[in-house]
Amino acid sequence: MRRDPMGIPYDLPNQRDPVEHFLVIYGKAMCISGGIIYVILIIMSLASIFGRKLGLGSIDGDIELMQAGPAMAATSFLPYCTLLGEHIKVDFFTENMHPRLKRYVDGVSELMFAGVATILAWRTAMGAYATFESKEVTTLVSLPLWIPTAFLVPGLTLMVFAAFYRSCVFFHPTWIAPESEK
Repeated sequence: MRRDPMGIPYDLPNQRDPVEHFLVIYGKAMCISGGIIYVILIIMSLASIFGRKLGLGSIDGDIELMQAGPAMAATSFLPYCTLLGEHIKVDFFTENMHPRLKRYVDGVSELMFAGVATILAWRTAMGAYATFESKEVTTLVSLPLWIPTAFLVPGLTLMVFAAFYRSCVFFHPTWIAPESEK
């Protein structure tokens, strides 16, 4: 079985499942966009540091962008990590359970995770709307604060769908949950 650069097999566990295919494709796209954001932030930070050291001055608003950028980038990794089951979980109590019971408990935990992620996505969207209405901006570059906050919502929303999909997979007796190689 061939592997792509992101580490998941080309052959999806549930071969003809369009939902899984959608989640994998868009999850990978979001990961790549998050990586690009991190690279841009690193280049900007280095340019600002070297500019200060060489007496050319720093990039205006670099600290403000370094505060907003990593949140946007990190949130873009969440859907793919959730889809592969690579979020933090404590399986101390479930590691020795019967496989059918463990599958049920994993399904319930993924469903609870989807619920919490739904609340998080909803409140983040409401926070973005509130900062849009208040017209709050950053100090130096006057970047409207609703923009970086709104960029968090797609990653959180896709994470909700990934967690809900995983819960459905665990409740289905024959589906296989996508996982990364351990």
